[in-house]
Amino acid sequence: MSLTKAVAITGCDSGLGWAIAARSARQGLLIFAGMLQGTDTDASLALKNLCAHTYPIDVTKTDSVIGFRDYVQDVIKDHPNCKLYAVVNNAGVMTIGDYEWQTPKIIENTINVNLLGAMRVVSAFLPELRKSATNRSINPRIINVASHCGLQPLPGFGPYSASKAGLLAWTRSLRLEQRQHGLHALAFIPGGFVNSSNLLSYQISQGEDMVEYLSEEQRVLYEKKIKTLCNYLGSAANSTRFDSMNDENIMETFFKALNDENPKELYKVESWRYMFYYNLLKLPVPEAMHQWLIKKFVNFPQIE
Repeated sequence: MSLTKAVAITGCDSGLGWAIAARSARQGLLIFAGMLQGTDTDASLALKNLCAHTYPIDVTKTDSVIGFRDYVQDVIKDHPNCKLYAVVNNAGVMTIGDYEWQTPKIIENTINVNLLGAMRVVSAFLPELRKSATNRSINPRIINVASHCGLQPLPGFGPYSASKAGLLAWTRSLRLEQRQHGLHALAFIPGGFVNSSNLLSYQISQGEDMVEYLSEEQRVLYEKKIKTLCNYLGSAANSTRFDSMNDENIMETFFKALNDENPKELYKVESWRYMFYYNLLKLPVPEAMHQWLIKKFVNFPQIE
């Protein structure tokens, strides 16, 4: 089979990243799957069995990103009819907890991975994508995986919401800048799929870091809340496999973003629950009612 389109994806160790890499490979695309946990994992081996190319990448490190780009370019050279078609910034981290609880390391890493990491990847691949855009049959694109939290910030998601709101704003700007080159930039919001990913796999250990970071006065106020919340959230990641993502609505919406000839600025998946609450949150209700709605939506255990 002659491969004509290459796709580079970050964050393929589990969840959405693994699922889109696997399905794209099955559909005949030349796939480059960036793996933070390396290329000897079960997730990596499963992708290799689908003829995807896996590569270790840490998006917080410029040298690692450049290494990924160089690897992609070197492999594409072996496929003379193939061009870089899409770069998908899927790598992301999320720690849930009030802003006051979160350590500087957690906060900085959230911004570094979710926003600056995507920027590093795009900076590395932009020249090659623009080159692909000179071929009108390729129609290349950048897809940044964002979040509803970037549209509607929620308590407990402060740094995460900030990183995803920044990602959305930057994507809009990038879209306007690159339009003249025939290169599309767009955002994809997949909706909730925590139980199908490893996003919360570090929540319990990070909860311990949060408690350790608190002052004695803060610990009296927050220690029990932090432990209860982190144990509740951490249980969601205990039995998650790398290939647990099987939400067809999420997958079909992503592949519209990947394949549409004239892609929109934003592709969004909303369950009826998300749609119901997010529309209610847009209403001009008193702030107390607004907070009550958010608590009902988030539905975290309440510890007084």
